[in-house]
Amino acid sequence: MIASRLRSAQPYLLSAPALLVIGLLFLIPSVYNVVLAFQHLTPYQSPGEAEAAGLENFTDLWSSGDLPHAALNTVLWLTAATVVLRLGIGLGLALALESPILRRWRLRGVSRTIILIPWMVPQVVAIAAWRWILDGSTGVLNQALTGLGLIDQGVPFLAQTSTVWWSIIAIIVWRELPFVVMVLVAGLQSIPAEQYEAAAVDGAGRWASWRSVTVPHLRPVLTVVVLVTVIQTFNNFVYVWLTTGGGPGNATAVLATELYSAAFFDNDLGAGAAIGLLMTAIMAIFAVVYLRVTSTKGDSR
Repeated sequence: MIASRLRSAQPYLLSAPALLVIGLLFLIPSVYNVVLAFQHLTPYQSPGEAEAAGLENFTDLWSSGDLPHAALNTVLWLTAATVVLRLGIGLGLALALESPILRRWRLRGVSRTIILIPWMVPQVVAIAAWRWILDGSTGVLNQALTGLGLIDQGVPFLAQTSTVWWSIIAIIVWRELPFVVMVLVAGLQSIPAEQYEAAAVDGAGRWASWRSVTVPHLRPVLTVVVLVTVIQTFNNFVYVWLTTGGGPGNATAVLATELYSAAFFDNDLGAGAAIGLLMTAIMAIFAVVYLRVTSTKGDSR
């Protein structure tokens, strides 16, 4: 009897170390962040010195007027624009990488290596390089445009509101696009060739084959890609902070930069935790709604 009980408990015993690590590294900090969001605490105080704040952290953030602006930038510019561009360009590049021409000329391996280069570059290095490229006075892009006679003087791409977001979007898309391309390439390769042959026998053209064979098989892959890229981008801090620091003014302020500023510039860890809790809630709602919508479409198919 003891042996049978040990055998039945074996899966739990084997997974216990992993669950312990997850609890220590993720669960406990997450719970503490929720508690901290309802407290007043500075980085120079111990947790025992925290004062109860109730909903004050949330009401102060909303009444300040900065949070709605940062939330709009986060949703519209940082997340929606970059995700849509990555999906559109990524799908086009994935189809190009799987084209018969590259296969015939044996260039698929070289092409994939070139596509992966931006992803191999660390984010900090990529941002530093792009800041040099987009510099208003000595940047390579301005020098090239001036040499071609397209502009008379350098454009401060990262210092004026009309171009700053498009510059940040270009950096994000360039650096993060390879992930989308490689995942979609894997999705395209998983589609059985027999289904395309069957569609051709039935008289389906390229568009009909795309609609009836490619799209249904790519839908699960696209679901994962959209969910991962949205969550990763929505929570991203590095691109905006290292590129503009939220400027010029607060034109590029996003929720992640507001969190950092509130916690470490305003010395209010509770306010920073409140913003973090708000970001988590938004992403949780998005994930639930998105998965419900996509699963419903999959069931009806």
